[in-house]
Amino acid sequence: MDNIAKDKQGTIQNWANSWESRAKLIAAICYIFGVISLESPHTLFIAYTLALFLFLLIRISFFLLLKRYLIITPFLLLMTIPLLWQYSVENAIFSIIIIMKAYISMTVITIVLETQSLDDLINGLAGLKLPPILITILILSYRYVFLFLDDIERMITATKSRFFHGGIRINSLKVYGHLIASLLFKAIQRSEKMHEAMVSRGFTGSLTFQNTNTPKLSDIFKSCFAISIIIFLIVLEKCFII
Repeated sequence: MDNIAKDKQGTIQNWANSWESRAKLIAAICYIFGVISLESPHTLFIAYTLALFLFLLIRISFFLLLKRYLIITPFLLLMTIPLLWQYSVENAIFSIIIIMKAYISMTVITIVLETQSLDDLINGLAGLKLPPILITILILSYRYVFLFLDDIERMITATKSRFFHGGIRINSLKVYGHLIASLLFKAIQRSEKMHEAMVSRGFTGSLTFQNTNTPKLSDIFKSCFAISIIIFLIVLEKCFII
């Protein structure tokens, strides 16, 4: 696993990998919150172009970003399609704004996740004085979401082998209910076993974290530059009609 992480980071620009975790997180959080405060599609397009340019400059796989977009797209459609039922220019613009904000945020989050290891990210969150119990929940959630997806894939394979074709019929809904109940039951069982195993190894409710390095002048410059860009876009939108 470590070799895979090293190979992945080997293709990324050194200046992005060497960016201190806390400084990078602060810049990303400020950029995302700044994007959320924007209201014009024009300034959002500029913010997205800059985020995408940074993404490509760092040399992260664009296919990975598309996969992340596909994850959030169904939820975006659920929010925006009802607005378009009663079509108007205002509703269309509002839908575009929602989609652009989500894609920009996902682009920035992908940059943060792919330019550092999980350990560096967690230690950076701890360095920002986030509650240890919250960080512990994030670590465990990240670890077990993959097991959850594996369980779903096994269930899909099992249902297909039994010639289940889905649909919205009553019999199909019953099958869906059984599958969801089974997933919930397995999740509860796994959490209980995991908690017992962790307690037996001295787990006290929160994990221990390493001390982060002191940010260098170059790290502070990178963060200030990113924050100054989003501040400039906010001022540009407030002062001019774009």
